[in-house]
Amino acid sequence: MPDISIRLATSQDAALLPDIERSAGKAFLSVPGLEWIASDAVMSARAHQIFIDEDTVWVATLDGGCIGFVTTAIYDDALHILELAVADGYQGQGIGRRLMDRAHQHAAEFGFQAVTLTTFRDLAFNEGFYLKLGYQTLEETEIPERLAMILQSEIEKGLPGDRRCAMLLTV
Repeated sequence: MPDISIRLATSQDAALLPDIERSAGKAFLSVPGLEWIASDAVMSARAHQIFIDEDTVWVATLDGGCIGFVTTAIYDDALHILELAVADGYQGQGIGRRLMDRAHQHAAEFGFQAVTLTTFRDLAFNEGFYLKLGYQTLEETEIPERLAMILQSEIEKGLPGDRRCAMLLTV
């Protein structure tokens, strides 16, 4: 594997993250019914900057250039994964795992009880990936109100609710 570094994102990285997210979205071109995600809107540089200012974004770099990131938010006693993206051409090399490991380390360092996220069900690079990292898929009756509200918001933005799930990793 190339010499990839994981570091806290800086203000200079904010403008690069939307392009990485677009590149990562190409993975959906091969998913029937979800191809549109590859050309859907991504988080703006300004929005990324808000999370960078909170020190809750990490980037993966290769030769000084960003090739992936994880953006998180703090909710009460949990760290929530807002976005994990690895640029097309770098996927499947363990970069996403390393970014998630860094987020998990942050959660442990700051005493969070859990790391949460929402993702697509039954996709190897979504739910399947997180299951391998130790996350559990929450049953509908187990989903906390905060995650239920996030799932509902995603549905309102056009994501198919029957293909979404909430996941949790106890720290």
